[in-house]
Amino acid sequence: MKSTRKALGQYMTPGDVARLMASYIPAGTTAVIDLAAGDCSLLRAVAAMHSSVALYGCEIDDAIHRKGQSSLPAARIRSGNGLEVRLQIRAADNSQVSVVANPPYTETEVTPSMTRLLSLAFPDVSTKLGYKRAELYFLARSLLLARKTGGIVSILMPMGFGDGDIYRHYRKSLMANYALLEAIEVQARVFGQTEARTVLLVIDTSKSVTRKVEISRFDAESGKKAVIYRGHLDAGERLDARYQEGRVFAASAQCRLADLGVTIVRGRVSYKESRDLAMPAVHTSDLSRARRGKLDIEVQTKKNAEENAFFSEIVAETGDILLSRTGTRVSWKPIVVKSGRAPITDHVFRIRVPAKQKQRVARAFKHPAFESWLASVAKGVCATVVTKKDLMAMPIFESVTKQAA
Repeated sequence: MKSTRKALGQYMTPGDVARLMASYIPAGTTAVIDLAAGDCSLLRAVAAMHSSVALYGCEIDDAIHRKGQSSLPAARIRSGNGLEVRLQIRAADNSQVSVVANPPYTETEVTPSMTRLLSLAFPDVSTKLGYKRAELYFLARSLLLARKTGGIVSILMPMGFGDGDIYRHYRKSLMANYALLEAIEVQARVFGQTEARTVLLVIDTSKSVTRKVEISRFDAESGKKAVIYRGHLDAGERLDARYQEGRVFAASAQCRLADLGVTIVRGRVSYKESRDLAMPAVHTSDLSRARRGKLDIEVQTKKNAEENAFFSEIVAETGDILLSRTGTRVSWKPIVVKSGRAPITDHVFRIRVPAKQKQRVARAFKHPAFESWLASVAKGVCATVVTKKDLMAMPIFESVTKQAA
């Protein structure tokens, strides 16, 4: 891994988040380890709450290592890769060891010793999916270190671990083999340099596997944690708070979008391809031009055989509903094509509704519960993605009065 913050994909832990993470370190802990110590913000938070605890850590960036060590002279911070460095914990400190971590979210070169970490921590995972993600290796080593003495792991992971497909095998293995006590969604924009969404996992390696998990949301501005769900979760279920919030809407649904004969397709042409061919296609940025939920689009016609391929099942026409499929700062409001005809890019869904169901679907999209439901099924760390499967399962929200009843 390169020795710059940007290359490492790592951002220093804000004080309020660091204090939250440190609050899970139990009394009686003899040592706390941070494998990606950075400026020691996490270890400083631990020291403020547990003055007698020995502090250990690693930091790969030489400049940051010096800064962190000087801010916390009592800590034993080694210079090097936290996945490889031997920690040399003193025997007197080794009776109850816990781990705090805000690891880098990046791809890494995988060594044989790192592969062994994953195999030991997640013995039932054989997939190659996500095997280059550095944060998985930091999670694995954190679990193994804490497990030796039955300690706690308090680790900040990208939200993709809680809701995404890349990490789903590891999420399932974690919940099947360890006592995951809490998953706390840390709201976006907490880290000043990135909009990445994160989830704080609290794992007790001294306990047997539990299916009772608390899902909550942490608001950094108020410093408060709001519990969203507390109860049974099957291994592999999503851990993000907004998904758990949306479950109440889905559970109460009498009818879903798929039941109404609706068809949903995504565009096949990329935004770059449409520009290269000088063939305008409706992109996510175009949806923001809609007025009162309706959009006039330019009429496009096929010019040659190459362009003809782009018009197969991807043309938006008057009456169609368009919705962003993915993006970072896009509008997630359904837009009705008021007039025109044009292809759509692969970042846009076209939703086509039978005439007799149009009013019912339109009401569902305008229902106050729709935005909460959509947020609950969207996945992603920075860029957010909604799938066709999710949309087809969308509850048909009826009137506010009926929903409340």
